[in-house]
Amino acid sequence: MKKTTFLLFTFFSSILFAQKPCETNPKYNEFDFWVGDWTVYNTQNKIAGYSKISKILENCIVLEEWTSASQLNNGMTYAGKSYNTFDANSGEWQQTWVDNVGGSTEFLHGKYENNALTFTTDLFKIDSVNYVKRRLTFYNLDKNKVRQHGEISTDEGKTWKTVYDLEYRRNITFSESIVTDLFQKLENAYSKKDFQTISKLYTKNGKIIGPGTFVENEISLENYWKKLIELGGNWKLQTEKIETVKNTFWVKGTSTITDKSNKVHKVNFTLILVQEDNTWKIFQDAYW
Repeated sequence: MKKTTFLLFTFFSSILFAQKPCETNPKYNEFDFWVGDWTVYNTQNKIAGYSKISKILENCIVLEEWTSASQLNNGMTYAGKSYNTFDANSGEWQQTWVDNVGGSTEFLHGKYENNALTFTTDLFKIDSVNYVKRRLTFYNLDKNKVRQHGEISTDEGKTWKTVYDLEYRRNITFSESIVTDLFQKLENAYSKKDFQTISKLYTKNGKIIGPGTFVENEISLENYWKKLIELGGNWKLQTEKIETVKNTFWVKGTSTITDKSNKVHKVNFTLILVQEDNTWKIFQDAYW
């Protein structure tokens, strides 16, 4: 009997872990806007530090690795790490911060809304008498900027005082800047229902290849986008990987159109970008 119970436990556990819940539950992706390599500036536009943000442990943890630009009085360079995850049991985000001077802060409550993720601590002692709360908000300003606003309250959250206010600016390569600029042009043209501008961002012999789809030449591209743009709503392009081969960029990513009826149309794509008339354009657009 015990052996049967053990085998059943092992069987169901293997099914549970095979599902990789942090990869299938979209809540774990809410903080992905912070992932990347950043140079961080203070409100005086001076460099405050450098931060690398990555996803680890099967997409479950957003790991920050922070290094300050200046040194402490003892000559040490201040550094720290934060571990951020969504707790499915409580339905909240949590952050644990630790540093190289023995400090730590635990934010047990976090919520993502209005394009920002806000963490708060419970009340904790800072000396023998006083209790405080801390609040930490990350604002997704755009693809290459994140604001981090740290605050403290000495009256149980009734009022808040700024401790620091930082802007993370993404460190991007030449290829990333080209792709970011192209994607912004595509998204802006879609929002304006400007199918002609979209079609002109393909080369003269550019093509679109997909399930049941093969589009080639300028007129066919215009007709394709004229029809697709009737979906309305908004279009978001997300880069996953960029590879450079000689004078060609290979871009892998996802395309998400949330149409005027709020229906989501999401596909994966691979683009081949080349230069034509001194402009980077799409030579091949393959989706699935």
